[in-house]
Amino acid sequence: MPKHAKPIPASRLGRGLSSLIGGPTTVEPSQPPASSAPQQFQPTPPTPELGPPRELPVDQIAPNPYQPRHTFDDAKLDELVASVSRQGILQPLLVAPAADPAADRPYVLVAGERRLRAARKAHLATVPCAIRDAGAEQLLEWSLVENIQRSDLNPIERARAYRSYMDRFNLTQAELASRTGDSRPTVANYLRVLDLCDSLQQLLLDGSLTFGHAKALATLAGNEQRQLALARRIVRDGLSVRRAEHLVAEAQRAGDGPSAGPGPAPKDRPAYLADLETRLAHAVGTRVQVLPGRGKNRGRIVIDYYSLDDFERIARTLGMEQD
Repeated sequence: MPKHAKPIPASRLGRGLSSLIGGPTTVEPSQPPASSAPQQFQPTPPTPELGPPRELPVDQIAPNPYQPRHTFDDAKLDELVASVSRQGILQPLLVAPAADPAADRPYVLVAGERRLRAARKAHLATVPCAIRDAGAEQLLEWSLVENIQRSDLNPIERARAYRSYMDRFNLTQAELASRTGDSRPTVANYLRVLDLCDSLQQLLLDGSLTFGHAKALATLAGNEQRQLALARRIVRDGLSVRRAEHLVAEAQRAGDGPSAGPGPAPKDRPAYLADLETRLAHAVGTRVQVLPGRGKNRGRIVIDYYSLDDFERIARTLGMEQD
């Protein structure tokens, strides 16, 4: 068995996960759990580390229950196995004591899935672990933040992670941005790709469409036929993002998009309406359109939602009591 190298400090990530657990850690691949009924968000206080990193037996660490991803890049994992075989695990895994004292394994993995898998394939008996106390809610929140902070998430995975975190903890986009260390426009832009139909999401995943193209097409949410037609044209003709945005704007002016309706064309919209939409969107955590009516001092406010959980979250934000 190879001798473990002396653990080195993990590099600091964005504010999200390290702020939740009171110190830096290392992010490994994960995917968000399925959303359950949202609850009132309560910030998770930092928890103290239970002593310095310790060598724990590999067979005493249970997988993260909120880690549904089961596929990993075999070639990259083999590279990590080779590195682990030569040098050992250089950065500690993050684990928490099992909530159930009668659990088969006394520890639950929080972050370090690839390193743990590589250690097993390299036949290591123990791995260095930073241990932090965590309840079920903390473990779920840490797992969601860890997932969001991964650098190799594709746009759909990141968008779903954002949505899952918002729904589970009843957050607005601004609150989520604060928790993860991202900007609110970044969160909003990723959430927009969930407006794409399944076929377009697949084109984004396989690289036929860029994230910029996807953001533009998401503006036509609710018109799947038009989205697909424009997407095929973008792919066929190799159109730029700027050209795609122009085509989407033309479709909206022709009445093909959700912004069609009463009120002036986008280029003629008063600046105060755009500012009002921005402030309303910030308040409810989703896209908002203010559409002036034909009569004086009349119009409509259109609030987008993306799931039943999202609708209920917005309703609570607006003060609606839930049965």
